[in-house]
Amino acid sequence: MNKECIKTLYENKSINVEIEAGITVKIKEDVFRPGTVRVHLPAPINASWLKEGRLIDSEPMFRMMSVEDYPQRSAYFNEIMSENTPFSIVYAFNSEHTYTEPDISLIDHTPQKSFAKEEIAKFSAAGHCGCESYTALPFDRVTIKDVAGEKGLKFKDSYKHFLKKGGIDTDTTDALKARGTLARKIYDLIVNEYTATEDETLNMAFVSMCRMCGIPARWQGGWAMSDQSESPSAPDMSKQPAASGMSEASKPGCTQNAVSHDWALIHLLPYGWIYVDCEFAKKAGNEKIPGTDILLKDYFFGNIDPCMVPTASAPSADLYPAKDYPRADEIFNTRGEVELIPDKMTGEGHYDGYGLNCNEFESAVIINVLNIS
Repeated sequence: MNKECIKTLYENKSINVEIEAGITVKIKEDVFRPGTVRVHLPAPINASWLKEGRLIDSEPMFRMMSVEDYPQRSAYFNEIMSENTPFSIVYAFNSEHTYTEPDISLIDHTPQKSFAKEEIAKFSAAGHCGCESYTALPFDRVTIKDVAGEKGLKFKDSYKHFLKKGGIDTDTTDALKARGTLARKIYDLIVNEYTATEDETLNMAFVSMCRMCGIPARWQGGWAMSDQSESPSAPDMSKQPAASGMSEASKPGCTQNAVSHDWALIHLLPYGWIYVDCEFAKKAGNEKIPGTDILLKDYFFGNIDPCMVPTASAPSADLYPAKDYPRADEIFNTRGEVELIPDKMTGEGHYDGYGLNCNEFESAVIINVLNIS
């Protein structure tokens, strides 16, 4: 996380960060075979805080890119290769955030969206947590159909038992009007007491638990700055954004390795959609925003790191065009995906082709802060 940008957002109540983000993927030398290589590299999705998005470079030039609101957006490459060369792409955009400090009492006394219980029951029985259609901005519309199609967010009995142990009965919360108090209680329970399983993250669990309690909730994932400040290393990344040599990742002109990350959004009137990040909150523990007395865990109920890049709005969603072979990462869209179809004329390799797993290619992501205002 970028704590200095978080501090700037908290102190100034708004921030505009000009960012370049790039990813490079290269097949490992002992895996590569001449032939057709098909690659998906993650692309920024449509998000309310991203402004003036633009493509800086692509090497080689991608064949197509899925639309901005595609659940897991990517740039698609399809190349016939005789030599093993990397695939890379670099984007630039402005990240604009306004600080939100939710007033729980105000939320509790503001009428919230109602829910059709029969629809919730229908999709909960199918293994999904459903909710009615609700809208903030035109591209934020979510319907029952959208929710039912989310493969990675499931209704789990373990969630129900965990909430009940924490004093929340999901069978009666539809009558609870104090939705702000309820949302914060779920957040605190997860940050302080919940341990994620192998097939989920804390924010996935938070989204599902909120939906179980009648709170509209959504998931997003993408890239975040790592805690390491050293210069990034990438496999032959000739097109990476250039760093100015400054070593602090919070300073304009500094490039830093990025990591996969996810976060949540919940819809609470009168604020509309607000951001929540249980993962970073748990990681922060009792740490405070630098130079302040504000706990980071309080900041992350309403806000996220301004330097994050969203590449997915639904976990486990399909790519476009679809892969012919299994994904290297079935849940997120942050490392890239590679399919290798070796040249049959060489007499080498797997004639039918296959999808590479994470151990068969190198993937490096960088985020470069160009300017902060």
